[in-house]
Amino acid sequence: MRLGVFGGSFDPIHYAHLLLAETAYEKMNLDRVEFMPLGVPPHLKRLRSSNEDRYNMTVCAVSPYSEFTVNRHELESNKTSYTFESLEYYREQFPNDELFLIVSSETFNDIPNWKEPKRICELASLIIAQRCGYPPPDFDAFLAFATPERIGEFRKQIVETPLMELSSTYIRKRVAAGESVRFLTPDPVIDYIYEKRLYADN
Repeated sequence: MRLGVFGGSFDPIHYAHLLLAETAYEKMNLDRVEFMPLGVPPHLKRLRSSNEDRYNMTVCAVSPYSEFTVNRHELESNKTSYTFESLEYYREQFPNDELFLIVSSETFNDIPNWKEPKRICELASLIIAQRCGYPPPDFDAFLAFATPERIGEFRKQIVETPLMELSSTYIRKRVAAGESVRFLTPDPVIDYIYEKRLYADN
């Protein structure tokens, strides 16, 4: 099975996340994409909603699509979430699957600054979502820890995604201001946000 892993805070999840996952799923012939909400941020980033709320919102967003699932692994760990450790978990759980990590081009360019970037490249092949108007992938930065063969593989896995200027921060600000977030995230996510009174004090 070709399994794509897509991590993020998803605070809240929105249509740009779903479009990125769908593009990777379609262009790279994946069998499944698993969304993995961030547990404990490694850089003291403040998450606006609880682990359970972010998990539930992600489930609300992807549940209509059988090829998308949500994994609770990072949410149920009490330690800092590092991508290489999450990928080790996947390798243990799915030893026979072909493992892919789905990232945007700007995230790809930051991976050399992450903990154990070499291990990340060993555990999973990277699918890079290139958005119009954003910097292209910087493959030269990977020469210090990834083999030329692996980098060549990454170069073949760039998928272009439509430009969608949308962020979780923007959605939270609109909710706090009492403005509509319709058409920014799926309706079940919007219903959940208002039911739980999330982001009112963003």
